[in-house]
This record gives sequence, structure tokens and C-alpha cells, in this order.
Amino acid sequence: MSNAGIKRIPEIIAERLGDSADVIENVADSSGTEGYSQSVACIVKAKNKDAVSALVSLANELAGCTANAFSIHPISSGQNWGYGSATPNKSDKAIVLLSLIQLNKITYLDPDSGLCTLEPGVTQQQLYDYLNENHLPFMVPVTGAGPTCSILSNALERGYGITPIADHFSAITQMEGVLPTGDYYTSSLAAMDQSQNKFVDKAFKWKQGPYLDGIFTQSGNMIVTQATLCLARQPEGFDSFYLRFYGDTGFRRAHACIQKLFRQLGGVVGGINLMDKTRMMAMLADNPQGKGVHKVMTDQQKAALSSAHDIPDWTVVGTLYGSKSIVKAAAKEVKVLTNGLADKCLRSHSTKVSLARRVCKVAPKRAFLQLKQQLDSLSAATDIMRGKPSEVALSLSYWRNPHTAADASAHLNPARDRCGLLWYAPLIPANLSAMEAFVEMVRDITPRYNIEPLITFTHTSAHNIDSTVPILFDLSNPTAVDDAHNCLAALFEQGIKRGYVPYRLNIRQQEALDKNAVCWQTAGKIAHALDPNGVLSPHRYNPSRVANTRG
Repeated sequence: MSNAGIKRIPEIIAERLGDSADVIENVADSSGTEGYSQSVACIVKAKNKDAVSALVSLANELAGCTANAFSIHPISSGQNWGYGSATPNKSDKAIVLLSLIQLNKITYLDPDSGLCTLEPGVTQQQLYDYLNENHLPFMVPVTGAGPTCSILSNALERGYGITPIADHFSAITQMEGVLPTGDYYTSSLAAMDQSQNKFVDKAFKWKQGPYLDGIFTQSGNMIVTQATLCLARQPEGFDSFYLRFYGDTGFRRAHACIQKLFRQLGGVVGGINLMDKTRMMAMLADNPQGKGVHKVMTDQQKAALSSAHDIPDWTVVGTLYGSKSIVKAAAKEVKVLTNGLADKCLRSHSTKVSLARRVCKVAPKRAFLQLKQQLDSLSAATDIMRGKPSEVALSLSYWRNPHTAADASAHLNPARDRCGLLWYAPLIPANLSAMEAFVEMVRDITPRYNIEPLITFTHTSAHNIDSTVPILFDLSNPTAVDDAHNCLAALFEQGIKRGYVPYRLNIRQQEALDKNAVCWQTAGKIAHALDPNGVLSPHRYNPSRVANTRG
């Protein structure tokens, strides 16, 4: 496509959409935390769903026009850090970035059931404020990405958290939006229901006939403009527990504790995180190498940080939800079940923590600095577990950023601040030997590329485990960027041979999917049937179309 043709696209779009959207021209190449870059013709900030339909219709009209054809890449908040951020998938056409951030209405919330209908621009903080202002006793499905990130986009990426409904797409009960043809999709229940509020469509996930909502997640098959999700109710009782494990046997003892907790306290215990000491160091301490140094910590540096911050080899973090009496009894049971296995057991509502907070409150500012830091981290972690958005986990992205520090006084934005971050997030077989082998693999591969092995296992149940390994690097250092991507590739290639398969892929990994696999051939046929002109993120989780367009 000629530059003249690309330059005409913003003008054509602005003329068609009028006041229903803002069109931003002369956009710098889209980039994020990953080191990817992609040119876009313009950014369209839609003000309503009619603008979305009009843009999709225009893309179809121009699909046969070599000079002005374009594809659309929709984003909500554009903060898909580590997987692509706001950077589009590659395309054989000019790319228009469609921002849905101004579609930010909460259109429905049932005070009895917690069913909440919202648009893609609604952020974690916005929903939290809405619930507080209206005195509604429900929890925000928070993630570590923080207050400014979209609720809906995380669910559509099949993300998860540590609050009671850990699987965020499982909470989605209804969705609607603009198909690649420009048609507006609603479910079979909504099509049949002649009532005004169509409550059953909001309440019943599975609809009638073939279940379709799933094909609109991790795909370019629809621009979702509204969805309903079921919010978890704020529990009457809450507590969190922190278990510490030291020494070579720490991992096995931690695994045994987690299994016992799920077996004995299933339904009361929420998600459980298991973090290694290097991950905890990156969250609690500055990089001893210096942020601009592309090297891993030495054993001596790790030992010094462990001693200075009392960081064990493995840390278990879990939650308890229920009535006050049940949580109180469960907290006692946690202590009994972990006795003899965990070296230390601390609860957020324990007498020791309450006493420490009182001491720090009356002590001089410079006294007990380490204790104050630990209590602040504990409070921030507890906030997330109770459904309050927090940036406590987001500061990790800045650990190797030599130019910008994580400033607690301003909202953190790793892409804006040029942090280097990629995610390796495989599903792990829920058995001890597979988990130990995974730890060994990560600790063997990452140092070869000067990447710290920062390991977390998230147990959403006794049988479902996901690991998140953040690959942190200096985005301004070309060698560090290459090493980070080569490290991710090595982890991926070795991991899938051992049964560690990612549940979520970044925009470049999607291109490498096996186009001959029956599942992707099937997905490609669905995408082509819905989008014959290839106007809506045509290469997103769609290797068949990539292969076809590139011959």
C-alpha cells in the first residue's frame, strides 16, 4: 500500500464517523513493554457502539480498494503489558487502532445477585468506586495489572486473579458486540426474550443451541461492546495466611501444605500463590546489580537480600473467605494443617500483625523501616485479596528499568515508562515431580540469557496450576531485548516438550502456532466465515489466515 493511501485513511474515517469518534493522525509506531513495534495508520477513539459499527462497515466497503483498505485492531485500555500492550498483530493491510476506552459505562448492576453489565472501557478502579459509592457489597475481579486496566479485556483474554471467582471468563454470563460484518450480535436468549431488561440472558451463561460466546475470546471474531459478569459478594469474614519455608526441603513441604489446605478447606480457601525467593526479592528490594546491569544476581547478593528482608526459599500466600465463624475456624485449621511443615505461619488478622501495626504507628518515622515496609506490602496484598485494585504487583516491571523508578505517587504504566517485560505463563501438571522439574528448567534456562528466574505458581484449585514467570529486561539495551526474547523462546520450546503449555500467547507467538493442527484449522474456518474480508484482527490466534495471506 502506498503512503498516500495510508495518509488518506484517517480522513476517510473522520468523514464517515463524524462526531461519534476522535481520529488521531500522525501516530508514532505502536510499542509496549515487549520490544515489538508496529505502524498504525491512525487511532480511532470511539464514543459509542454506533461508531464501532460504522468503522467496521467502512472497513468492509474499502476491503477491495488496494489504496485505502485497512484492518481494525481493538483495544480497551491498551494495557496488555507483556503480551503485546497496545501493539497490534501484524497485518497485510494498513492497521487502524480502535480504542474503546471511552465506552466506559456500567449499565446494570443487580443488588441481589451481583450481576453487573459493563462496557470495555470500565477499569478496575472505576468499578471499585462505583460499588463503594452505591454501597454495593461486591468484589472487583482484580488482577496485578492494577487500577487503570480494563475489567472486560482481562476476562476476554481468559485472565485470572486470586479473589473467589479466580477464572474471570467463567464469571462472564452474557456478551454482545459488533461482528466483522458490521452486524450487531446478541445471544439466542436475547433474540427470543421480549421483556425489557432481558434478565435471563444476563443470568444464564450457556444460552440455547451451540455455545458461541467462547469464540469471541482470544480471537478477532467480534468487538465486544458490552458484557455481563457475576461479581463475588464481599464475604462477612476474611483472613489471609502467609507460610514461610526455608531450606532445600522447603518446596516439597510447601506443596504438601497446599494440597492439605485444598483437601480440607475447599470452598473456604481461595486461590493460593507459591513464590520462590527470587520473585519475592524483586518485589521487596531494589536490584543489587543496578537496574541497568544485564546480569543475574550472584548467590552472595541473594543471600544478603534474604537476610536483610527475611525472605525464605518459598512463600505461600492464601486467602480464606466465608462467614466470620467459618473463617475464624478455618484460620485455626490452617495453623493445625501446616504445623510441622511450614517454618512460619502468619495471618493478616493475627494478634502479632495488629500489634506490629500499632507499634509502627506511634514509633518515630525512621524506626522499624523494614517492618513498616513489610506491613505496607502485607496491607497492599490484602487489599487485592479483598477486591481492591492496587499497583503493589506492578512495580515489579520496573526492576530492570534504569531510566524510570516505580513512583507510588503516580499511576504506574510500564509501557509509557519503557519497562521491559515479557510473560511466560504455562499451565503446569498438578503433581510434585512436574512442578519440581519446571523449577529446575526455569532456573537452568533463564540465567543463560542473564534473566532472573522469578517463579510464581498460582493454584486456582487442587488440580489447576498456572505459573507466571516475568522476563524483566532493559528495553533500551538491544542485547538485553534479544536475550529476553531468546529466553522466552527457549522456555517455550523446552516447556511444551515437557507438558508445560501456555494458556495465553503474545502477539508474535501467535504467528508460530501450528497452522496444520485441526483445532487451528477449525478456528480459521470460523474466523473466515465471520470475517471474509479480514477486517478485524485477522491474524489474532489465527495461524491459518497468516499462512494464507503470506502464501
